[in-house]
Amino acid sequence: MRFLWLLMYSLLCAVLLTCFSTIDDFVKYIFSLGALYVGMRFFRRFEQISFRVWFIVISVFFYFIFSLIVALYNEVGITAP
Repeated sequence: MRFLWLLMYSLLCAVLLTCFSTIDDFVKYIFSLGALYVGMRFFRRFEQISFRVWFIVISVFFYFIFSLIVALYNEVGITAP
């Protein structure tokens, strides 16, 4: 069960960081604060060093995957009909 919480927190943090890096408006800072808040909640909930390290590693991994997906989506230029 703890592994699922780790994945959920990492996934949420990665999505928020991806939104922060792709949006070019002032609203992007809300996503940055959201990722910081999620990280603080995770660090408060899980105090083991191994879980904290894995949270950072998995979040960065998911961030790169989601950024790649967004970049490919923007490059193809898919538009709604």
